[in-house]
Amino acid sequence: MKRFIPTILLVVICIGAFWYASSKDFFREKQDEPKALLTLKQEDVQSLSLQGADQPVELSRSSSGTGWEMKQPAAAPVNENLVNNWLDALGLVNQEKVVEPQAADLAKYGLDKPAQTYAVTMKDGSKRALKVGAPLPIQGYSYAMVDGSPAVYQVSEQSLAALMKTPVDFAQTSPVAFDNDKVQSVKVTWKGQTWTLTKTDKDKVTADANWKLGDKELKGSEASPLLDQLTFLHTAQLPQPAAQKPTAGGELKVELGLSADGKDTTEVYEGKLSEDQVWLAKQGGEWAFALTVDDVQKMADAFAGKQPQPAS
Repeated sequence: MKRFIPTILLVVICIGAFWYASSKDFFREKQDEPKALLTLKQEDVQSLSLQGADQPVELSRSSSGTGWEMKQPAAAPVNENLVNNWLDALGLVNQEKVVEPQAADLAKYGLDKPAQTYAVTMKDGSKRALKVGAPLPIQGYSYAMVDGSPAVYQVSEQSLAALMKTPVDFAQTSPVAFDNDKVQSVKVTWKGQTWTLTKTDKDKVTADANWKLGDKELKGSEASPLLDQLTFLHTAQLPQPAAQKPTAGGELKVELGLSADGKDTTEVYEGKLSEDQVWLAKQGGEWAFALTVDDVQKMADAFAGKQPQPAS
């Protein structure tokens, strides 16, 4: 037995050494640490562009520096929150792996003619761009590189999906916007029929107030969904300048009675039918929004007290 003790000790030592080496990843191929390809401060971004999609998009900060303006494909009202979300997504694209640190042949990665290019211009005039090439043989990944660097990276298509936007994805798409608690009355006219919703408890918030729809008394929980019908209206295409889409005297009219800081005001929206769309614009507003007739009819049916029909 004694003669086997050195052998047993050697086996134990080898097992211990193997366990230690495994715990330190000595037998694994060293992977690149995930690292953001672009780092930027949102407040320093002056413009951004998306190239390679069906419609290129270009946005820049307004002259006041507080909002954003759409330059391409056409002027349109911009939702600032959506722009900020996109910039957040750009900063979250990480390199999963360095494919080639000094790439000479970009064509084999599809980066000689990138499928998409996402670029920003900073306050100091510098430009930063992320170029996306062909998919990797590994499903769910694509080749990418940063403008000005020869390195080619592996990036996840999941992170890139948040950057693939169309112009309307940055636009303000809701024509009617208001604070529910400031609403005192709503008058909706659609194709010659009119419904009036009125708050009877003027000083209470919407949910706690009593309301009337015509002669019918409603609770706040019943009135709120009607107000939501108006704010839920949205367009699926870029808004157009109101001057190009006259809406006065059309089939749809929404009159909002509002009260804030002891002051009562009225906002009026008018909409006109054009084939299967209703172009809606606020009186004195800059933009007209294309709504589907079905969506407008659904809103009108809610005010008329009609139950939505189940999908066939």
